[in-house]
Amino acid sequence: MFADTEAIRAFGAANSAQAARLAAVAADLSSMPGADALGPVGVRFLAALADATAETSRAVAALAERLATGCVTAHASAAAYENADADTGALVTRVY
Repeated sequence: MFADTEAIRAFGAANSAQAARLAAVAADLSSMPGADALGPVGVRFLAALADATAETSRAVAALAERLATGCVTAHASAAAYENADADTGALVTRVY
């Protein structure tokens, strides 16, 4: 069995970095201007835009959370591969 644990950890770190970027995007989306920014003419438009950005912000935040979870999973997987390798090595040396 061979697993490139450094590549798995690098993938996890990339997920973590992407999660941080997406969290920043979600924060930016949630700070859109209020409905009064364009006066009475733009109230309905900005209300619809605010609803859309709020929904998108929630979706981006959920994706960021999944990527952060992927980072934790990747690091746990790399550790599990390394532990399995060490355990197998110990078992093989006891047989001989």
